[in-house]
Amino acid sequence: MNRRDFLKILGLFALSPKKIFAKKSKTKEAVVIGAGIIGCSIAYELSKRGVAVTLIDKSVPGSGCSGSSFSWINATYPKKPYSYNLFSQLGISAFHLVQRELSLDIKWNGSLEWASKIRDQQALIESVNELQNYPKYTATSIIGYKKAKKLEPYINFKGNENIVFSKEDGAIDPKDAISKMINAIKKNGGKVLYPCKFEKVIESNDLFSKVKTSMGILKSEKIIFCNGVDVDKSLNINFLKEPRPGVIIKTKPKKNLINSIVYGPNIHAHQQSNGQLIIGEQIAAPTEQDSLNHLKRINKHFKNMVRGASDLNPSEVLIGWRPIPKDDLPVIGRFKNKSIYVAVMHSGISLAAIVGNLVTQEIVDEVDSLLLNDFRPSRFF
Repeated sequence: MNRRDFLKILGLFALSPKKIFAKKSKTKEAVVIGAGIIGCSIAYELSKRGVAVTLIDKSVPGSGCSGSSFSWINATYPKKPYSYNLFSQLGISAFHLVQRELSLDIKWNGSLEWASKIRDQQALIESVNELQNYPKYTATSIIGYKKAKKLEPYINFKGNENIVFSKEDGAIDPKDAISKMINAIKKNGGKVLYPCKFEKVIESNDLFSKVKTSMGILKSEKIIFCNGVDVDKSLNINFLKEPRPGVIIKTKPKKNLINSIVYGPNIHAHQQSNGQLIIGEQIAAPTEQDSLNHLKRINKHFKNMVRGASDLNPSEVLIGWRPIPKDDLPVIGRFKNKSIYVAVMHSGISLAAIVGNLVTQEIVDEVDSLLLNDFRPSRFF
């Protein structure tokens, strides 16, 4: 991305949403497949533009990867190309806008990340140095354990002097966000159908597509696939790696132990405004183990990281199957013709708000976004 394109993107996003989306909708109807946070965000933004949206999901909205994610909104890492990191930065800004619109439950208390091994600490320092060489980056710095203790008095940093502090990061309650987006979609005249399983594309051209679902045939000017790990099968394509499982433990509400997102050597955790702890692991989940084994392993790491912590009292032990594109970059754009669109990515939580914003711009105003140029599905065929 050259400097001129970079400035164009920043200039566009600096405008208010009303100025960006002042044009009358050209697209009158759309079907969104997949009611995770990406699909809900796109359907919400389309409904704001007057598009007659039908959002479908094979199960309950938010019951897939979004509902079992760590729910961290960040632009902390020097993702490549630079446009990917910039995309995440704008994702943070976009979530602030949507939070004001829908009163989303997001805690903007930043994140703290550290490692126990010297080589891993050095890798974190190098990552921050690389990030700070970008044209624009979120406020990220290296702090010592004394300063970190003021932010997180219950966390055992074990004297670590190389802790990454990312001030602008947030932690969202994705199910709360999905619920509020769905309510807004319905208020704007849209439909939400579930359980409604996508089965196959029957007919597709530049003007419309027809898809068969478990609730009948749907025909629309735009069909938008946001169905995560199912997208390859849905479109008979090969966008994704083997999905990677991750364990997430959600506890019953506890006293306040954690203010921000803490990302330690073995686990990462944050605490929502209702007192619920959300805890994940750095490793891929050993799926041959049962929930009790996952809980025992994570409980041990948690008590080692959080001073005075009691045993975890889980309300849920979940395994989320994460859609990871083959080159790790989001897949966003038209698929072979104008009536089918794809939006699938690993960083769905961080990117949901900006994806909803830009995809709506592309679909409704028929304007290609410069920011999405590196992420087109066409790179795979």
